[in-house]
Amino acid sequence: MIKTASQLNPLIQIVDDDFATRLLMRASLEKEGFRVAEAENGLIAVAEFEELHPDAILLDVMMPKLDGFDTCRAIRKHSRGINTPILMVTGLEDLDSIHRAFDSGATDFITKPINWPVLNYRVKYMLRASEAFNDVVDKQKQIQELAFFDHLTGLANRTMFKDSLEHVLTESTAEETQLAVLFMDLDRFKTINDTLGHHIGDILLKNVAERINTCIRESDTFSRLKKNESKSYVSRLGGDEFTIMLPKLRNPEDASKVAQRINTSLAQAFTIETHEIFISASIGISIFPLDGTNAEILMKHADLAMYHAKEKGKNGFQFYKKSLNIKARERLSFENAIRKAVANDEFSLWYQPQVNLQDGRINGAESLTRWNHPTLGQVSPSDFIPSIEELGLILPFTDWVIRQAAKQQCYWQKNGIRPLRLAVNISSKHFVQQHLPDKFRRAIDDSTLKPYSFEVEITESVMAEQSGETLEILQHLKGLGMTISVDDFGTGYSSLMYLKTFPINSIKIDRFFVKDIMTSPQDAAIVQAIIAMAQSLEMTVIAEGIETSDQFRMLRDMGCDMGQGYLFSPAIPAEDFTKLVLENTSFNDLL
Repeated sequence: MIKTASQLNPLIQIVDDDFATRLLMRASLEKEGFRVAEAENGLIAVAEFEELHPDAILLDVMMPKLDGFDTCRAIRKHSRGINTPILMVTGLEDLDSIHRAFDSGATDFITKPINWPVLNYRVKYMLRASEAFNDVVDKQKQIQELAFFDHLTGLANRTMFKDSLEHVLTESTAEETQLAVLFMDLDRFKTINDTLGHHIGDILLKNVAERINTCIRESDTFSRLKKNESKSYVSRLGGDEFTIMLPKLRNPEDASKVAQRINTSLAQAFTIETHEIFISASIGISIFPLDGTNAEILMKHADLAMYHAKEKGKNGFQFYKKSLNIKARERLSFENAIRKAVANDEFSLWYQPQVNLQDGRINGAESLTRWNHPTLGQVSPSDFIPSIEELGLILPFTDWVIRQAAKQQCYWQKNGIRPLRLAVNISSKHFVQQHLPDKFRRAIDDSTLKPYSFEVEITESVMAEQSGETLEILQHLKGLGMTISVDDFGTGYSSLMYLKTFPINSIKIDRFFVKDIMTSPQDAAIVQAIIAMAQSLEMTVIAEGIETSDQFRMLRDMGCDMGQGYLFSPAIPAEDFTKLVLENTSFNDLL
């Protein structure tokens, strides 16, 4: 078997102009198992050093062409020669020569005539000390990497980036140059991570880091830097967040060019294992000294600008504006209010009747969450539901919705309200983690309700993003006796495969198709096709957004089963809905 370089015995390079001395040294060292290479002068030794990479060098002082002192200095200038043990062999015993030996970089010295056993021990000692030193250096490098570098991508971490930024800011202040900080967050990364797994997500992050580095190297800003000066100017803060430092800007527009270059690069598909993945990024930009004079403020302002970019539609960049500070404070206050509202049951369920289009009677209702804020008043669900999802509060919020819906059903049952099916909207965020079968089972077991009292309303995106686990959950719910409805059918990830695969009971036609049904032949044809398809699959069809009696009649004539909308009633508080049902309201008189 061929041994690798690391498995071979140590290689000692002998540098001496005296052939007899080299011969005796070789015999003594080889007897101890060392490998030996010879050089008859310092010039040859320096020339051969990089190729040989010896483990130690025995170096004579008095040689023609290049003496031992200068040879030692030349070797120490090589990157590999910094820590190589060098034993100076000299016949000079004066203290000045010893000082010169150490000043030139020698590790140790030995005088002539040579005591050969002592020479061998001296070499072994140097190698052992060198190995121990290298171990310490390696451990220091490992500690440094853990402390200052991201283990996944190899980029600088937050600590390293902030330290580098503070250092460069000092230079920028002295040179009166501008600098940009870019804060970058990947769009939809969590969806990719949850769908394809963390293994694929980690590989994607590595590939993204490589593309960012490529874009930075290509930038005009970094072409003006010294070689290797940009090595810590890109960092991964954690998760899917990256920061980039651009020093020596001619003008702020240079930063936008880099941001655009990054977005363009990321737009190219990533092929990871068998998956073709598309990703984009939202980037915020702050400029020194316009937006701050220290690292913490510049990073904070770039972060705020990044959120502004996301609000603008993602896959783009935004510069920091001072007004974003005010907006950030308002958002923080709003988020704190939401946390309190979830914890303190400040929400309420309102109910919009679902009407049988054939007889005009109320057969069910969709439960819709409302929030009456102490100072903001009625807050739109389109404002607080996304915040609940982003804050990670969707699990306790779903618990509350199910409990409240069950409580209301029990109240209606005790007060003689005829059985109604109550549709409960379930967020697509963390759908699998919501443990819906267990929660609904507890709600049913803790009451006298029947499973068919509830209808679980989901969006098409739930089926598209997590089809395997979603199918299992929906089958459990169906097994409990509950019905499943797909909301806003036709506007999202519509696929007939979902209707075939998943245990769907009803389809809700989005108001987008209903609003122009009387004036748009295309919309009318789409609605008719959805109804016909659902009937063939033995599914119920519910039309949303019915506002006129003409729409009511047309949908009924098409064979649509159920409808809801302002023609019948908007979503109303529980007591008003109870009154509406107790009056045994039939909406046939609207025709």
